[in-house]
Amino acid sequence: MRRAILIASSFAVVLFAAACGAEGVVAPAPETVVGTLPQAQAVPVTPASKLKGDPAAGTKIFTSAGCIGCHTLAAAHATGTVGPNLDQAKPSYELVTARVTLGKGVMPKFGGQLTDQQIADVAAYVVKSTGGTPP
Repeated sequence: MRRAILIASSFAVVLFAAACGAEGVVAPAPETVVGTLPQAQAVPVTPASKLKGDPAAGTKIFTSAGCIGCHTLAAAHATGTVGPNLDQAKPSYELVTARVTLGKGVMPKFGGQLTDQQIADVAAYVVKSTGGTPP
């Protein structure tokens, strides 16, 4: 019986000692990275991004150019689902001018259809309406 108590006590001490200090132990981080990390793509600089846009003029252009058919933008009462929800995306002025000018994916390019000033106006409207990053 004494032997069983001695073995049980020894086993408890070993378990206690093994658990002691285990908290906070982490595996070491690798010293080298194999491959490359993806880089954020720079937004292309467009002529419209250098202009000061007029949000009031951009309101009319947003509607007449068909933006409301693809995008959601509460200020324009637009509920399109093809393109990004602009209220959620809160795009920067530079990004809007680049996308409207050059297009991307299913977004058609409007450079050549709209003037640089009209593109700047639309960008100013979207940024003001969404709280995106101004120029």
